[in-house]
Amino acid sequence: MFLALQFYKTKKSFARLFEGDRRIFLGIFGGIFGILGTILGLGYKGAIINYRDMGVIVASLYGGLPASLISSSIASIHRFFLGGPSGFACAVGTTCAGLLATSLRGWFSRSERKVLLGGFISILSELLHLSVAYFLIVPRSLAADIVLNALAPMVVTNAFGVALILALMRFTEQAIKDASTKVFTATLSLVEDAIRTVEEPSAENLQRFGERLSTILGVEKVVIDMDDKCSREKRDPSVRACLALKVRDRTVGRLIVLNSGELREEQALMLSEIGKFVEMVVVAAKAVKESILAREALMRDFSSKLGPHFLFNTLASIRYLIRAEPENAVKMVDELSELLRYYFRNRESFVTLEEELRMIEYYLSIMKRRHGDSLHYKIDVPEILKDQPVPPMILQPIVENALEHGLRDGKIFVSISANSKDQQLILRVRDRGPGMKSTSRKGTGMTLVETRLRNLYGEKAQVEYKNRGGLIVTISVPLGWNYDKSCYSGRRTAGP
Repeated sequence: MFLALQFYKTKKSFARLFEGDRRIFLGIFGGIFGILGTILGLGYKGAIINYRDMGVIVASLYGGLPASLISSSIASIHRFFLGGPSGFACAVGTTCAGLLATSLRGWFSRSERKVLLGGFISILSELLHLSVAYFLIVPRSLAADIVLNALAPMVVTNAFGVALILALMRFTEQAIKDASTKVFTATLSLVEDAIRTVEEPSAENLQRFGERLSTILGVEKVVIDMDDKCSREKRDPSVRACLALKVRDRTVGRLIVLNSGELREEQALMLSEIGKFVEMVVVAAKAVKESILAREALMRDFSSKLGPHFLFNTLASIRYLIRAEPENAVKMVDELSELLRYYFRNRESFVTLEEELRMIEYYLSIMKRRHGDSLHYKIDVPEILKDQPVPPMILQPIVENALEHGLRDGKIFVSISANSKDQQLILRVRDRGPGMKSTSRKGTGMTLVETRLRNLYGEKAQVEYKNRGGLIVTISVPLGWNYDKSCYSGRRTAGP
């Protein structure tokens, strides 16, 4: 088992067995382990001195009563059909050992010293097992002989075995945690180069990004090919991997790894995880490049102003959380990834209001982790309106403005609501800040929102600002605006 756990995939599979609600699998694992313990035991006067209870006890400690009953049933039935004067007694004893371990599961779960406590619980369970055997084996002289000779070997063997399995479990968990932390830290160090590449997807920036990747992976060279080819793989023997970078089942580039030697297991793991991040960067870089070629200057100007500023602030928060709250850091990275996918995926004129609100929730969740209890937000939108088409990222600048200027008494409150009236979809973003002064100038984000709405809807769209216990920004656009539902291309035909 120890040798098998030297491989990462084996470690991960073994660790998953003890995670979450896997009681049936744990029970089967414990039962099979119990059968092996019986088969490998030593015969003595028709009895078997064995370590059958080891698997049952471990399954009971981690899986509770269901795992205990399954594992003890499998191991006990096998032992019963082997027969002998102790067949029935040992079958009952194994079941009792599992039930005792189950009753002590709460103590075990709360303990910081699971290895020592698990060994101690195993000793108690074996003593119970042997006590049951003593009272059920006949004649009594034979029972005393078997129990006396099995006492030390079975108690020591099972206690040591349980402690060893628990120690291997802790070793496996730590190994997986170390590997995950390494991948996570390595990915964060790429963010700044990734931003540079997205902002300017030039050959020089792609090369610099590849050099950073090669340093982190510990290989000789990494090439990011923006074409859907991997001809280099055929003619260069040093190519060790050529990963396809895909979006919507379409290959948009390749990640090529060159090295004189074969990739180690941990390198392959990191390559697999980092490949997802590179895929996102390449997709974003292509989107920017294509938008420049297509002269969609306004939309890309909006994204380029929004993205890096937000990324740098979020990155700083993630760096702090890595040490202080690693689980929140992982969640923040996941939310940031979804947000970036939305930013650079949506080149259409329209998305559904539901998609836009989902992006806003990711954004507010990230900001909540940065601001803590000082930030409160509420989203109240009827289900019937969530299929309505809206321009992508139309609410984000308004929400960002509310976060920046909506502070009052150390608290920030942001409310997002929607309703319909007179064939218009009405979206409102409200804060409780000091409001907008008559002499205040609109920021770049709000100006671009108004410009985009005017370009898409003409005079049918309106943006209003009102001071009423804070600033209320109201966007009004035509309800049910005609569009191509298959791709949200925003065809402005006759509106309702």
